Amino acid sequence: MKQYPSIPYWNPSILGESCIAFDKLDGSNLRFEWNRKSGWYKFGTRNQMIDESNEQFGAAIPLFLDKYGDDLEKVFSTRPYRTKPNFVVFCEWLGPNSFAGQHDKNDKMDLVLFDISEYKRGMIIPKEFVENFGHLHIPDIIYQGPLTEDFIDDIKYGKYPLDEGVMAKGVHKTKGSEQIWIAKIKTKAWVDKVKSMYGADWVKKELNGDQNLIIDFNI
Repeated sequence: MKQYPSIPYWNPSILGESCIAFDKLDGSNLRFEWNRKSGWYKFGTRNQMIDESNEQFGAAIPLFLDKYGDDLEKVFSTRPYRTKPNFVVFCEWLGPNSFAGQHDKNDKMDLVLFDISEYKRGMIIPKEFVENFGHLHIPDIIYQGPLTEDFIDDIKYGKYPLDEGVMAKGVHKTKGSEQIWIAKIKTKAWVDKVKSMYGADWVKKELNGDQNLIIDFNI
C-alpha cells in the first residue's frame, strides 16, 4: 500500500514556481485504498496497516466510508478515472485539540481529504485535485500564484489565520510528463509552541532534520 512521501520544507529552488497552497492541518496521516474489484479494502496509518479494532485509529475507517466512500467511488467512475483500477486516498485525522500529531482522547475527531494517488501515475496534480475533488471536504486553499518570499514570510509571521502552516503544491513540466513538487511552510508560532512543549531536539527529530527549516527558525 502506497505511503505518503516525506515532505521537505521550502527551499529557494522553487521560488517563482506557480503553486496552490493548502492549509496544512495538524493531525495524523491516514490512508485508504480502493480498487474496482474489492472496493475499499486496505486501511493504514502512515507506517502500518490498521482495521476497525485499532484502539487509536480504528474509528477513522467507518467515518471515512461514511464521509467519503460513496462520493469518491462516483468520481472514480467518471472520466478520466473510470479505466483506472486502483487509488490510494490520503486524509488527515484530527480533532479540535490535536497538536504536533498528538490527540485529545475526548475530542470529536474528523477526517479531511488532502491527496490522492492514482495507480501507476502517482499523485493527482493539484489543479486537477481541486477541480475533480474540491466539492468534497478538502483543506482550505490559502493562496494560488507564484511562490514568493513575501508569501512565505506572510505564512511564517501569521498574516493568515493558520495553526501549522501550508502545503504548497506545484508541477514541474518536462518533455511529455508532469512532476509534482510539494513543500511545507510552517508558522513561527507553531514551531515556537512545539519547542516550548517538547524542546528543540524533539523538533529536529519530528522535522526529520530538515536543515532548511532548522536554519530558518534557528532551532
